[in-house]
Amino acid sequence: MEVRRTRRLTIGGSALALSLSLSLITMGTSMGAASASTRAPKVPGVTAKQVTIGATVPLTGIASQGYSEVAKAANAVFTWVNQHGGVNGRKIKYVLKDDCYGTPGFGCTGNPNTVAQTKALLALPVFATVGSLGTPTQDSVRALLKANHVPQLFVNSGSKDWNNPKTYPGLFGWQTSYTTESKILGQYINAHFAGQKVCFLGQNDDFGADGLLGLNYVGVNPVDSVMYNVAGLVTGGGGYFTPFISKFQSDGCKVVVLDTIPGATDAALGNALALGYSPQWVISSVGADPVTVDAAFAGKPFPDPEIGAISFSYLPATSDPSVWNGWMRTVMANDKADFPNFTSTTPLDGNMAYGIGWGVAFVEALKAAGRNFTRASFLHTLMSTSFQTPALVPLRYSPTNHQGLNGGYIVKVTSSSSTSVLDRTVYTTGSTKSSPVVVTSKLSTAIPAWLQ
Repeated sequence: MEVRRTRRLTIGGSALALSLSLSLITMGTSMGAASASTRAPKVPGVTAKQVTIGATVPLTGIASQGYSEVAKAANAVFTWVNQHGGVNGRKIKYVLKDDCYGTPGFGCTGNPNTVAQTKALLALPVFATVGSLGTPTQDSVRALLKANHVPQLFVNSGSKDWNNPKTYPGLFGWQTSYTTESKILGQYINAHFAGQKVCFLGQNDDFGADGLLGLNYVGVNPVDSVMYNVAGLVTGGGGYFTPFISKFQSDGCKVVVLDTIPGATDAALGNALALGYSPQWVISSVGADPVTVDAAFAGKPFPDPEIGAISFSYLPATSDPSVWNGWMRTVMANDKADFPNFTSTTPLDGNMAYGIGWGVAFVEALKAAGRNFTRASFLHTLMSTSFQTPALVPLRYSPTNHQGLNGGYIVKVTSSSSTSVLDRTVYTTGSTKSSPVVVTSKLSTAIPAWLQ
């Protein structure tokens, strides 16, 4: 999938802050600035009793495996909050539009046109889009949302495209960037697999390119680097990967890094299994969730080939005794509309935890913004407040940082439904070569009292 890239602009912090202030004033003027009275200003998508937000997501089609759960899990948070009085007296209404990741076919029953689906949300109207998925799909609507003064919050992608505050002041990512994650994984490879040949398989867009860049930044230079095409994988089947994995094997790679979506992870593992090839897999968090990946191997007469793989997580591992894990399970079990079959024994997978993570971020920001807010004042709150979420590090935005999280820890797949912490050290870093990978002592662990 070809992705339109946007290079980050480097300008002085004071100049950027001024630019953002002017942009936010413009947004606030067009949306109605808060008056001195106690009456709430008129804001699109906001009434006295409700805040309406929306998202375009792949509920069906090529990217729906696992990812269809993400926005629904965020809605489980909104359902929980609504049942406990809402936020500052308002309930949250979350409208999902199925854009099939902008790709027709492959079981798509929605409208595979992200622009058209986004325009449908604007017509409601919505206060903001929250948690829409995909780099190419969300890049295609950045200008549209900006022109309509609609915040584009917590895009589900680790692209660096979301950190462009000068051009897109209302655009924010949430997860660690692909480059940041790869730098941390690369440091682990250097420490534990020094001198061993490394091969790399990545998606042929920002996901693979930024991930490979992160490895290179910390001195991991794969002897083979292959970029796959998602459409080629879907139409060609698992055999599409056979020549790639076979070459990794013949070149003697002991470590294979995968920047792959779950379906591609399945194909890579399946090919290696058929070839009798068992390298140390190092898999991006995007495609490593064991519940999602194991679906392809369930019921087979051999062990899950993902067991033993190393990955990265900015959320608590499923076996981690984090207070958030218990709370997330309670929230999921409570939402019978989205997850009617979720019980006390259902695995809490990574896609669910991911959606809950930014769902909590949104309700925390909404609460901090107060009763009388505008889009501009909400964004100001978002950039000036540190939020407690299920993520391992506090979520901090600023006028110069719209990327989102910047760290996590190394985990290992221990079963077809769980991961364990391999190294309890939590690392943080940035997306540039010059930013070092450092150990952090400031962890986000507590559940805000009002959410319990």
